[in-house]
Amino acid sequence: MNDKTVNAGQNQEAGQNPKAEQDSGEVFFQEAALFLAETYGRMLDDRVQLKALIDAGVIPYTEEMAIRDLSAVSVGYNTERVQTSNISNIPERIAALLDSGYVEKMNRRLKQEMAETARDYAYLCWKIETVETAMRERMSKKEQDIFERIFLRKRTYRQICAAYKKGTLHNKQISQTKKKCLQAIADHLKNASCFPMYSRYMDNLRRECQQEKERKE
Repeated sequence: MNDKTVNAGQNQEAGQNPKAEQDSGEVFFQEAALFLAETYGRMLDDRVQLKALIDAGVIPYTEEMAIRDLSAVSVGYNTERVQTSNISNIPERIAALLDSGYVEKMNRRLKQEMAETARDYAYLCWKIETVETAMRERMSKKEQDIFERIFLRKRTYRQICAAYKKGTLHNKQISQTKKKCLQAIADHLKNASCFPMYSRYMDNLRRECQQEKERKE
């Protein structure tokens, strides 16, 4: 018995199936490619909004803001709700919250939220860059144009055909080009998965794809 046979037997005994794992990985890359393509336009809009939030920065939360906010909240509470803190007088209750470090807590919360926004922005930029790098490096100019018409401008096959010289583009060609474009993104994702620095993003993408699959079921 040669070494390959022995190794194959050991893998089977251990419940390992390299071919199945490879097929599962290929399915994920295909699903992720379609997910990124279908959400490409929305991601571009989200990037603009997140960038604006980050550029604005964290506005310091002041005591004046706290008094205004707490007063507005207190107005919406009935007397019984206010008394749950054993303080029925609203100004006294606000003063107690301020003394307990309410402003400092709010500033910490705002900074944490901004840090989360920055992480979301970095992940979003990576997804967009994944699509756009695949477009630049793995698609022809015509494929890029058809990809943008399908996924960014949301054009129908009929509309795409009409945009080209009559008789030069047909539905079957568009369908084939669409598959090639999605494969280009899948191949780029597969390449990116080899780099440990992207492992966290790949895990996030797996979760998103799974959530999207469950949503459609």
